[in-house]
Amino acid sequence: MDKGTRRVAIFMVMPLVFVFLLLTIFPFLYMVIISFTHYNLSEWKAPYFVGLGNYINIFKDEGVLSTLEFTIMLVLIALPLEILLGGFIALFIQNLVGEKIVRSSLLLPMMIPAVVVGVIWKMLFNYEYGPVNYLLNLFKVDKISWFGDPFFARIAIVIMDIWQWTPFTFLVLYAGLQTVPNDLIEAAKVDGGNRWIIFRYVEFPMLKPLFWILIILRLIDILRMFDIVYMTSFGGPGYATHTLSFYIYKVGVSFGWDVGYASALSVLLLIVITYLTNLLIRTMKLWEYLEL
Repeated sequence: MDKGTRRVAIFMVMPLVFVFLLLTIFPFLYMVIISFTHYNLSEWKAPYFVGLGNYINIFKDEGVLSTLEFTIMLVLIALPLEILLGGFIALFIQNLVGEKIVRSSLLLPMMIPAVVVGVIWKMLFNYEYGPVNYLLNLFKVDKISWFGDPFFARIAIVIMDIWQWTPFTFLVLYAGLQTVPNDLIEAAKVDGGNRWIIFRYVEFPMLKPLFWILIILRLIDILRMFDIVYMTSFGGPGYATHTLSFYIYKVGVSFGWDVGYASALSVLLLIVITYLTNLLIRTMKLWEYLEL
């Protein structure tokens, strides 16, 4: 490529680069800078530098501590259950009569927008007229205030997340199972292997990379969860169902208008996601090295 052609190519690409910088890099750098200032839109004052003040306040904020507690609960309960249920369903429907119909039906929850999911489950969990409490009443169980009690509000969010995202883990693992060579499975059957033995020693080793990918993707999604909380519990009661994304929205937009503190929380969220993702990738590589 001669110099003239290269210059034309660069000239043609520059508008796209400019738009990319304008829409991504600049807002990110602005957010980082604002995180070191006191900038509250309700005070009608220009932002002023406070150093690490916003970041220090994060560790004193009870709302952040409650948010992290609920997020850890989601990671420890919802994420493993989604992967286990998705894997079990993927194994169960193989060679099942009407497999295509069942497979298509299982993907419906994943295709419904999170806002609609929130509306549906809010009606299902309604205290007076919700079908969930009606079914519980049939078994002589008292009605539960799903979004009025901190414990049950958290359980409700966990149930909704599992319902919506188990199909995603199922889809990934089901696709992975289709790549396992039939020759290996048939050889294992000839050697007397049952379904568990085939999965443990033939299918599971080939699915390990997919399990790690699912853990990373779902972890990032859980840390960024916003829609379902907004449409159902609105973070309540109290701070019981606050996720970090929702708390950032509440602090910076909904109630506090404290843009500086919200920016610091956003930077913290980015750091947490980056650190955990890198940690999981290193763990995956170490696991593979130890197996070798």
